[in-house]
Amino acid sequence: MPVTDPIRIKQLDLELNGGCNFKCEMCPQAEGREKDFLKKLPAPVLDKILDDALQYGVESVSLHGSGEPTLNANMPDAVRAVKERGLKCVSFTNGYRLDEKLSGKLIESGLDVLRVSAIGSDRESYHRWMSMDVFQPVRDNVRRFRELSAEMGGGTEIHLYHLITDVNRQAEELAAYQSNWIDYTGAFAEVWLMHNWSGEFDSPYDRRNMARAPEKRSCGRPFSELLQVRAGGLDGHNGAVVACCMVLGKDSEAVLGHLDGQSIAEVVGGDAYEELRAAHREGRFDDISYCKDCDQLYDLPESLVWSNIPGRAYGESKIVGGLDHRSFAAE
Repeated sequence: MPVTDPIRIKQLDLELNGGCNFKCEMCPQAEGREKDFLKKLPAPVLDKILDDALQYGVESVSLHGSGEPTLNANMPDAVRAVKERGLKCVSFTNGYRLDEKLSGKLIESGLDVLRVSAIGSDRESYHRWMSMDVFQPVRDNVRRFRELSAEMGGGTEIHLYHLITDVNRQAEELAAYQSNWIDYTGAFAEVWLMHNWSGEFDSPYDRRNMARAPEKRSCGRPFSELLQVRAGGLDGHNGAVVACCMVLGKDSEAVLGHLDGQSIAEVVGGDAYEELRAAHREGRFDDISYCKDCDQLYDLPESLVWSNIPGRAYGESKIVGGLDHRSFAAE
């Protein structure tokens, strides 16, 4: 969106914690994240960002980024801070720390949706991709969370997030996910094809050969009503705004400003953000180091393989609708 347009932030992604307790094979965290981004988001910065975003029409806040939010002991307090402002609140976790105590606190805090990333359709493949041999404990945590939410009034949904790890075995993997995870836990779920983290990860398939057209087009994210905020930042800062969730491993290259000291308007209307938008409008993707090798620049509408979540459709944000990437093709 040009800087002259009114700012609208429909969805806010706020990372609570930059580090992770897993080293998943498909994730740049496995190689170690940049030190400046291995931080927790201070509560005063979270409050500042939430209050600032309210004036731009924010509806949904996702307390995740690229770290594991349950490692931040203040996670239930952060959920309450979101809900006290009348906003929808979701989060994303690997599910390992979801014992009865934490699950109860998150449900009590008013969390709307908790999404659990579980890559690997059986114990062996889960261990390989997620780096931890905790297939059964995580499945049980998900099932118990769903049961506990129902016992406490059913206010919090728990969703599973899966990836196809071998496109040549897609049907087989999907059937195993449905049997071993979805049927076992009773949770809502979605299954996606894998992506390459802005070129950081060699995907097990070549998206260019699978895409509807081999030419690059904008993914649409620089123009969307979504703001991606990291817990850490450069030079001692917190609350770095980055281009999108895919820049993990290249966070320092993708910083567009810092919300611990700047306002949303200053960052969204700043030179760095405008250069990103201009590059996408003009198809100059190679001018942006964290965009040039990203497989999200190729149109692949079949990337959402399967879901039983009502209303889920390709081209939408995973939280809110209206972010149709195909409408942002470069002229």
